[in-house]
Amino acid sequence: MAREIGSDYVFSRKPNPSYVAMGTFDTELIKREFDETLGYCKDNGTPVEFILKDISTVRSRPERLKQWADIAMEAVSR
Repeated sequence: MAREIGSDYVFSRKPNPSYVAMGTFDTELIKREFDETLGYCKDNGTPVEFILKDISTVRSRPERLKQWADIAMEAVSR
């Protein structure tokens, strides 16, 4: 998608919400998803925003949301 829209639009990326709901909170899986999207957008000069939506559970671990946000901020800061 980034290749098609270039810098004309903001790519609104909705990462997979199941990553905060899985039995094991896999930070590497989350990082890879951010890095992949950011790589495509950087290569094509495409602005990007990340929106975590459709969360039905965090397995009684609300701290996962903060961890997800921290991973996102780290990824975009590189």
